[in-house]
Formats: sequence, structure tokens, C-alpha cells
Amino acid sequence: MKSIRTALLLGLATTALTQTAHAQQAPATDTAPGDIVVTAQKRAERLQDVPLAVTALSAQALATRNITDTTSLGQISPSLTYTQGTNPNNSNFRIRGIGTAVFGVGNESSVSVVMDGVVMARAAQGFSDLADIERIEVLRGPQGTLFGKNATGGAINVVTARPTSELSGKVNATIAEKGEYHLNGTVSGPLSEHVRLRLSGYYNKDDGYIYNVARKAKTNGGEGYGLRGKLEVDIGRLNLLAGFNYGHNQSQCCQTVAIRTDNANLALLQAPVIAGPLNMQVNSNLDTVTLTTQQTYSLEAKLDLGALSLTSISAYQKYKFYNNQDVDAINTDVPIYSGGTAAPAYAQFDVNGGGYQLDNFSQELRLSNAKKGRLNYVGGLYFSDLTIDRDFTRRIVTCSAPASSGLAIGAPCPAANVVGSSGASLAHLRSYQYAGFGQVDYNLVGGLKAIGGMRWQHEYISVYGFQYPNAPFAGDSLNVPVTRGFTAASDEVLTGKAGLQYEFNRNAQAYATYTRGYKGQSLGTEYNQTFNNNAVVRPETVNAFEVGFKGTTIDRKLSIAVSAFIAKYKDLQVQANKSDQSTGNFLFTVTNAGAATTKGVEIELTLRPVDGLSINSSLAYTHARFDADGLACPLQNQASFATIAYGATPPTNACYKQYSVNNVLSGANQNVRGGILPNTPEWRFTINPRYERNVGSMIAYVDLAMAYQSSVLFALEQDPLLVQRAYTTFDLSLGARPADKGISVSIFAKNLTDQRFYSAMGHGSELTSQTLTPNNLTAFVPKAASRYFGLSVGYSF
Repeated sequence: MKSIRTALLLGLATTALTQTAHAQQAPATDTAPGDIVVTAQKRAERLQDVPLAVTALSAQALATRNITDTTSLGQISPSLTYTQGTNPNNSNFRIRGIGTAVFGVGNESSVSVVMDGVVMARAAQGFSDLADIERIEVLRGPQGTLFGKNATGGAINVVTARPTSELSGKVNATIAEKGEYHLNGTVSGPLSEHVRLRLSGYYNKDDGYIYNVARKAKTNGGEGYGLRGKLEVDIGRLNLLAGFNYGHNQSQCCQTVAIRTDNANLALLQAPVIAGPLNMQVNSNLDTVTLTTQQTYSLEAKLDLGALSLTSISAYQKYKFYNNQDVDAINTDVPIYSGGTAAPAYAQFDVNGGGYQLDNFSQELRLSNAKKGRLNYVGGLYFSDLTIDRDFTRRIVTCSAPASSGLAIGAPCPAANVVGSSGASLAHLRSYQYAGFGQVDYNLVGGLKAIGGMRWQHEYISVYGFQYPNAPFAGDSLNVPVTRGFTAASDEVLTGKAGLQYEFNRNAQAYATYTRGYKGQSLGTEYNQTFNNNAVVRPETVNAFEVGFKGTTIDRKLSIAVSAFIAKYKDLQVQANKSDQSTGNFLFTVTNAGAATTKGVEIELTLRPVDGLSINSSLAYTHARFDADGLACPLQNQASFATIAYGATPPTNACYKQYSVNNVLSGANQNVRGGILPNTPEWRFTINPRYERNVGSMIAYVDLAMAYQSSVLFALEQDPLLVQRAYTTFDLSLGARPADKGISVSIFAKNLTDQRFYSAMGHGSELTSQTLTPNNLTAFVPKAASRYFGLSVGYSF
């Protein structure tokens, strides 16, 4: 492995040493005013020419919509959704229904986030602030041929701005209701004839919008800051771009609110908070706390070889994460009597979290033709070396005082009756991969092109982990089995892409493609993992077919992109809930679903009927279904089940328990057939009219955005209680900006109709189990689910 890394680094050195005359940016592409240029295929191309479904937005479009971080990108791409978790590690993106919702760090995401050509090693790194962005590209469907093995659902390609050859800069400040503040600024310019520098920074603060009665303060807010620098140097034909990116975030996020409470004792413990669909309060002694720090250092080298362009991207990324969740979600500053002596009647459940540190080195070396011709190609080598150190601690406290003791609900538990159980785990993950890839398109005849691509890769993954043999809290018993072990696995795979593209003329093309995608094996790293028997989760594979059309009228008054797709997944990697809430055993395991199929149609349309008026709209229909055996039943159904003998065939879509060969009865499971993939609306529709008009030296504008989505199911277990109904939101921006440089100002309103919706739902933990009021429900309520107003002021020079 060291020899591979050395070879790749030598390749970079060779690139630097073989430069000659004058630096040039390559490859050139045939563009005209108004064309959008993207790098969705690892080369600069007009969006119109790219034979795949891509949504691309400029920095100005993001600013107009007040999209300040990646979690808001679902507003602009027709089949991209974001599911909120308690922290970035268990939040996820989905494209066309495909995403990875897991608590562990042993899995990669099915939606890859790429920042300036560097693939983020884990999904949590992708939930970042958008400062000094040039554009964002959302690539829908498998992208593994060029972007690697963790892109079976799609990819989000974030491109930040490069240094400029003239002195320029900008600063922007935003203030919004509920204590939201954003400040960012950039300065860029030449240091000499061949050296340019760009520095940008940001500071964000959100006071929160959920009120915590116990702490007399708002929660679900946070504070973050970051700095990015780029140094660009021309040395003859060689262009070097060195970059660093630092970001730190400290948040009190994210805490659920109670939307339904059936248990009378729980209602007393939540008081004065009253559970309900409109509840925006909690009563807990601790906030959910998340701390993240991201560092990325990269060096991009481009060598102009005349007809060829050689590119090297070397990168190192370090990511630190810490999170703790107050699981009982009530005021348990000291252990209390909650009405029972064992789980789920918790006296205190305030310690449930830990951290991890990620270190990743990656190297990509690729060669492409510099100018568009009959034969266009890109090919290269890729290497990645990743380590993650993961720790976790959990403590559960119950009160053994019997009901006859006369303690009131919520009263402090006598010290003699406090029963604590705790545990801690540590895991070390090592993973590396090396790959070779290439993609070509060849003009067969007229406007007909053949497309072909392949990627061969080898990957290795290992985990060494253990649970500590002693409880971390004095006097506690252990609440986790003690195991210790090392597991390793490796795999090799060949994937690829094939298709045809027909260009009717410069402004119209149709395409049909087949893609074979792959996401690598994974291993468990979490608290309840049996490290001496760490089952390898099989790779996730997909066969995807897509046909599409892109066209623009000569006068640019109408642009349209249509795509139809069907993708068949095998061994889809999912997280199964194996918890037994009646005993306080919280267990989530990553497993393979039998199969999944997503199919649908996407339409993106832009109308420009008169000068100054543009109307962007999109429509997406997504039918996403899966089959999986052995998933847990919805909590409210687990107490009612069929008992199945060993060897007998279990029912489908019904709750059962089955005897093993050793006459041991399983938990309450179900074999799902035709299940709906989580947080995947069948229908989504957006329309975004925008009108601009010159007013003196300024351009005044009004921008209205409407978004509709049909109902979604939040649980893989097909829980009918965890459904978000269809809803529609409206956002409005009014502003003025300079034609070139100067002062800009805008006012905006989010969710004009004050439409309430949830970004995730679940069952509670306190006094909630399959046998005790299972219908206590909680939900994540995003800030965008309430109406609020804001003001942005900027200056550019």
C-alpha cells in the first residue's frame, strides 16, 4: 500500500517537473453568454451537453433563495431530500429515494458529497455551510464510474470560487427572526503576475427556535465559524491551486418535540409542555450537544500538455465529532421516580454519546483531452487511506422504589434506590482503496455519440473494537456485553457505464445510459457491536437505466430537461432497529435489504417569456420500493404477533416471532414486501418566478418560490404512525443588487403561510415500549416549518 501511495505522489512530482512554457486553464469548452458550465463528468462542459440528470445553481441563485448550507439543497433539486437526525452523523441525504440512514461510522453514504474535487469520507462532513461558492451541482442517479464507490444514489458536487487576477471582494450580513445571524466575507486578487490568493471566512449564529422550559432558554440552535484559503500559482504550463478549509460548529441540536403523549405519568413529567402537533417546547435538563471540526488541505495541479491535460488532486482531511443526547427528554437533573422500577421508566438517561476522529488521505491522477473533439476521454487512478477512532458511552439509571413507597411522579429518587448501569466502547476502523477509471464518448456519425466508462477498484476494511470490562461510572453495573475482536474484509469489483447520445444541434440532445454502481462493504463500530463476531455487510449494487432530453430554444426563452429512470438495487444497505424498549436494550444494526427499485420521471423547465421575467419549475415522480426480511415490526405492533415454528415460512408484511433450531424465540420481526423507502415523496413540484428590472444603476428583483411534496413515511419499518402528510411552502425575496459592484440589499420571508411540517418522526423512549404506551411520538421540527423574516445586506468591490 505504501508503494502505491509513493507511486501516486511521484506522479504528482512528475507533473510539477515536466512543465514548460505558459500556464493555461484547460480544457476549453464551446460556451456562449448564458451557458452554465459544470464539471459533472470531471471536465468542464456546458450543462446542456451533459448526458445525465444534473441540477446546477450559481452562487447568486443560492443567495437569492437564502440557501446558506447544504441541508437546504432539497429546495432546489427535484428528487433530493434531507432527513434530520439528532446530529450530523445520523442525518442523511436521499436522491431518488436512495440514501444511507445509519448511526455507525462503518458505512459510507449512498449520496457522495464532493468539495472541490475531494470526496468527503463520511456523510456527516457534507452537512456544511455554503460560503464563497461558485456553484453547486446535484447529480442524480449512480455516479460511481467517475466519483467512486459511495455514489450509488447520486452526488452533490460543491465548487468554491477560485482566486481572481484582479483585486475584488465582498461582504454579506444577514439577520433573521428567532436570533439568526450570518456574516461572510471574501477578498481575492493577485500577489504577483503569476500568483493569486483568495481568502474567505464566515460566522453563523442561531439562538434556536425550540424553547426548553427546564433550562429557560432556546435550543436547536448553534454557532459556527470557518476560514478558507486558496493560493493559485502559474509556473509555465503548470497551474497549482493549494487550498485549505477549516470549519468549527458547536450546536445544541437537534432535539425532538413531543407531538403525542398517551402515558399520563409522562405527561406529568413533560409539564408544563403539552404534547401536540404544534408543540414547540421541551422540558429537559440537558440540550442535545454536537461539536464538529473539519479541516481539509488540498493541492490541485494541472499540466497543459497541448492536446492533453493532466490533473492531480492530493488531499488530507481531518474531522472531529462529538455528540451527546438526553434520551429521556425530561428534567432529570437528579434521578427521579417516573412510575416504575425498570426500563422504560427511566430515572435518568442523560449520557448517550461519544465522538470520533477521522483522518483521510486521498490522491487522484487523471488525464483528459484538452479540447472537445470527435473522441473525448478522461481516465485516471485513485487512492484513499482512511482511519476512524470511535468511542461511545451510555448510562441508564432507574429507581427501585416500589409504588408503595408513596413517591410522587417526578420526585427525587432516594439514594438507596438509585440503580445505575453503564458501559463504554472503543473501535478503530481502517479502510483503503485503489482504483483505475476511465470514460469516453466517441462521435459515431452525425450527432450520434457512443458513451462508455469503467472503474476497477480494490478495497479493504477492518475494525478492531471492544467494550470496556468495567462500568465507567462508579457503583454501576455493566449494561452492554463485553466483547473484543478484529475483523477484516476486502473486495474487488468492476463497474461501469454505457450509453448513446444524440445531438440534434447545439441546443438539443437526447441520451440513453446504463450504469452499474457499487457501494463497498461495511463493518460495525458501535456500542452494542459484538466485536468478536462482527458480520460483514455485503456491498450494495445497482443496475440503473436512464433516458433523457435537454433542449433550449435559440432565443433562450425556453429550456427543458426531462429524464426517466429505473434503478434496481441489490443488497441495499439499511439500518434495522433491533431494540427491545421494554428492557432498555437499544440496538440498531446495519444489514442488507433483499432488493429495492426506484423509478420515475423528472422535468426541469425554465421559461423567459419577456425581458426580466424567468420562471423555473420542476416536477418529480419517484416510485421507490424495497423488500427486506427480518426488520423489526412497528413498536405498537410488537406485542401482537404470530408464532412461527422453526423451518416454517414466516408471513409477509405481518409481525411474527420464530423459533430457532435451538428452540429460542426471536424478537418481533416482519418480512417487508413492497415497502416504501423512507422520506421519499412520490410527487414533488416547484415553481420559482423571478422578475428583474433595471432601476438606475441597480437591478431590482422579486423572487417567489413555491414547493409542494406529497406525503412521506419516515420509518423503514413501515410504521403508519410516522407519516408526514403532503404540504406546500412559499418563500419570498425582494431586493436590489448592483449590475457590477456595490451595495446589495434584500428582505426575505420563509414559509409565508406558516405551514407546519416535520423533517423526521419517531417513538419516544421514556415510558414507551411495545407493552407500555407505544404511541408516544416525537418529531424533528425544522426552523423552516415556521414563518420568519430576514434582511441581507452586502457590498462587493
